[in-house]
Amino acid sequence: MTLEADIACLGRLPLFRALPLPRLKLVALMGEKLSFEAGAQIAAEGEKPEGVYVVLQGEVEISNERSNGEGPRFHLNSGSLIGDVPLLSGQSYVGSISAKSAVTVLLLPKDLFFELMETIPDFSLALTRDLASRLYRLANFTLHVEKVH
Repeated sequence: MTLEADIACLGRLPLFRALPLPRLKLVALMGEKLSFEAGAQIAAEGEKPEGVYVVLQGEVEISNERSNGEGPRFHLNSGSLIGDVPLLSGQSYVGSISAKSAVTVLLLPKDLFFELMETIPDFSLALTRDLASRLYRLANFTLHVEKVH
């Protein structure tokens, strides 16, 4: 992907739509673009996040394998954020993050991420809505799983 393609990709994501073009360009330039092959580990359980990953292309899996090789797994697609929750809460990753397919991410350093939150109210609002949506889906999933058992 070129810089222009990265900017266009970010601009299509709800979280970054409110950013003015110069700020969007800054995010694309200051972020570190990383590529991972299918099966590669992106972050380990218990690790502290250095920033927030924006999945530009591909599918990512968050898992917590048990000794029998089973455990919960969540799949995230392009446009997803990874690491924002542990970064904001001062915690570590609760599961391992790996590439389910070939993946391209943009790693936003934590200083840049916090600067965007502090200086662009629309970014903070979009992040809040995204977090609330994920929390709602998690609560809905948890409640329905509990009803089944």
